[in-house]
Amino acid sequence: MTEAAATPLPEYKTACGGKLTAPTNYPSAMYRGERVYFCTRACLRVFEQDPDLFMTGEIEHPEDGG
Repeated sequence: MTEAAATPLPEYKTACGGKLTAPTNYPSAMYRGERVYFCTRACLRVFEQDPDLFMTGEIEHPEDGG
């Protein structure tokens, strides 16, 4: 007998290009019809000020998690 192959967990992208497998503990927002996750609440707050500039990289991500 052989073991069934493990089903890979789905991956969710973060706004900074990272990947999460369990995004429930991370802040998120909708952007152009897609849910976007953030590593910290500080990034979410900056994103909310100007989502388009934030997503194109014209606004830097905050250094700290505050």
